[in-house]
Amino acid sequence: MQQTEYINTNPEARETSESLAQTTQSTAEQIEMQGRQIGNNITGFFAELPENISRFFQQYKQPITNTLLVLAAFIALRVLFAVLAAFNSIPLLAPTFQLIGIFYSVWFVNRYLLKKPNREELIEKLRSLSQ
Repeated sequence: MQQTEYINTNPEARETSESLAQTTQSTAEQIEMQGRQIGNNITGFFAELPENISRFFQQYKQPITNTLLVLAAFIALRVLFAVLAAFNSIPLLAPTFQLIGIFYSVWFVNRYLLKKPNREELIEKLRSLSQ
């Protein structure tokens, strides 16, 4: 059997294939243009990023500072409680600190709170600290 090569001589089919090739080429060009546009947008975003961050920080400076201070206080408390828990785990250290606290409280009451001149002296010291 012989194979014959089919050559399409139909003008409508030829126009359709040429139109399809043009459509494919224009679609590829559109995709390339969209890619460039997206690249330009991304480049513009990163170029303006430091200015936008600076503007955002200036606008919300007080709330950001307050949030960071609360977060720092929370972390400091967590560290303090961890250190206290470590001290409490050492034998005889916790009762020793409790005795020191009791003796200091007794000394403070005896030194500053029992007599009127001593109370006035304490009040003066507190006023000088607050000024």
